[in-house]
Amino acid sequence: MNVVENTAQQQVNRYIEILFARLTAKADVKQFEQIIKNNVQAKKSSAKDEVDYFDRLMLNITYFVENKAVWNKMMQETYGRGQVPKISYIESETMAQQMRIRQAIGEKMNDYTKLFHSQYKALQVTEEDVVYDYAYASVEHSLRYDFLTYVTIQKDVQELLAGEFEETLRVIDGYVAYHADQAVNQMALL
Repeated sequence: MNVVENTAQQQVNRYIEILFARLTAKADVKQFEQIIKNNVQAKKSSAKDEVDYFDRLMLNITYFVENKAVWNKMMQETYGRGQVPKISYIESETMAQQMRIRQAIGEKMNDYTKLFHSQYKALQVTEEDVVYDYAYASVEHSLRYDFLTYVTIQKDVQELLAGEFEETLRVIDGYVAYHADQAVNQMALL
């Protein structure tokens, strides 16, 4: 990377940092905590036992992981090619892919749960482990898609295109992880 590219990337990185600061400035962690608690409690109360409860949370985590892959692909196909997507594209593509992911997970549920069950024993997984993993995955998922929508509606969105795309994506992922960590560490989930 030469000096000009480095400076452009630094400007992109600063732009991303500022947008994440704006996006998360008014985030209500307590409200998000309550939503996660409600979701966790609903899964717990409808589960037949602890393993079924863990499975339900793990299947949701799998859903979030699959959505990250979709988000990466959407970023590659738009910003990665120097194109700012339309909000309508983001919304329709997200909805279509989420339906596909739900179906695929449903079709592979037995395979997933077999894998989960071996991990529960091998890793001596606790409720706290699964709930916090679920919370992190949930917050990261929300931040990823909120950022994509938020950056896309900015008047100066072209700034995101100035750097090296893979580095830009890595920086966005870093801020997603950082802000998810900040939010979840403020939550009392159990």
